[in-house]
Amino acid sequence: MPVTVFGLNHKSAPVAVREKLARICEVRVPEVDACHLEAVPVYTCNRVEVYYSGNLEAARKSFAALLSANNINYENLAGYFYEHNDEDAVKHLFSVASGLDSMILGENQILHQIKESYKHSTSEGYVGKQLHRLFQKALEVGKKVRSETGISENRVSIASAAVDLARSIFGPLNSSKALIIGAGEMAGLVAVHLRENGVKKMFFINRTEASAAELAEKFDGQAKPFSEIDNLLLACDIVISSTAAPTTIISREQMERVMSERSDRPLFVIDIAVPRDFEPDCQTLANIFLYDVDDLQNVVNENLSQRKVEAEKARAIVQYESSQFQITTQAFTVVPLIRKLREQSEALRLAEVERFSAQHPEISDELKDAFEQCSRSLMAKWLHNQIVALKNQGSADIEQLRLMCEVLGLSPDCLPESPLRGLPEQCRKRESA
Repeated sequence: MPVTVFGLNHKSAPVAVREKLARICEVRVPEVDACHLEAVPVYTCNRVEVYYSGNLEAARKSFAALLSANNINYENLAGYFYEHNDEDAVKHLFSVASGLDSMILGENQILHQIKESYKHSTSEGYVGKQLHRLFQKALEVGKKVRSETGISENRVSIASAAVDLARSIFGPLNSSKALIIGAGEMAGLVAVHLRENGVKKMFFINRTEASAAELAEKFDGQAKPFSEIDNLLLACDIVISSTAAPTTIISREQMERVMSERSDRPLFVIDIAVPRDFEPDCQTLANIFLYDVDDLQNVVNENLSQRKVEAEKARAIVQYESSQFQITTQAFTVVPLIRKLREQSEALRLAEVERFSAQHPEISDELKDAFEQCSRSLMAKWLHNQIVALKNQGSADIEQLRLMCEVLGLSPDCLPESPLRGLPEQCRKRESA
């Protein structure tokens, strides 16, 4: 059965288009049961895809109907969507599962999202034998890529790189205290990474105290008024600053006073703000490790270049695994023919052995056993060439397979279903139109 994926992602469509499909996951995939299609929708913030197994035109109509159910006209947005078929579809899914097709190269979260999408589609009854095999293999390939390459190593976001730098100075962060100045998106991302790395005490300050209190509640930290900033700079080990202030908010003189009271304890400062929150001259003070957004971007670029090297290894794995999967899938197409050929050949062999034995009752049991063994050996050798030839025709279409049945004297009943066989009347009419 053919495999197809329809979809769009961060490379093919801007966020203004992607957000139109944000609620499409709440709509049941149309015509899956009616047209004997298998389907697995995969929805993330950066992609909307539906993988189908079954008749291609029926899959196209199902996808268009899915969009229509979400008040989206496929034709109006057709330029943003892509379609991949058979081995290209398999390779695409394996690439997505491996983090090769993510906005952030090597992203780990996508593998979990694929697993959840597959699990949900299975519970909805969308998944049959073909997509079971495909998605189980995709999850396997995604894990293999991450275990055999370093594609997911080395942080490639500003927030995670900031926390990694802090860890390089202090080691484990379990006992570290962190101060987060500002309450924007970056402050929240940094807090996430700090918490993931074991930081238990976090303080939040912002000109708008309500915003600091909101972040503090979310991360089980403490919100403090801006007037206490000197005391917090004195008490904390890590400072992440990302305000929207138009000028610097921390002067060199202020930090000189703070550092004189810290008794040579190091202070790690990441100034992500643009314009910068800390005066650049602060970095000349002893025991201050001050990094700005450009420093972090250099770290991210270096880490990303390392991931790109590992990505080449990952692509080689994906290429090999998708090719092997397709070969295996094609072989399944002729399995019924091979089984029927074996059954028919064995029936002929047994009939001939019985006829020979009946015509020659004088032959001893020992000779009969020898004749039986010889007939098995001859039939096995003849079948070997026929089976190899059939396996090499795994990609043949239904008419070619029917011709092979004719040549081998097999009943066409053993063939896999043609694309339209078994489809209800409404689907057959659409396909032949």
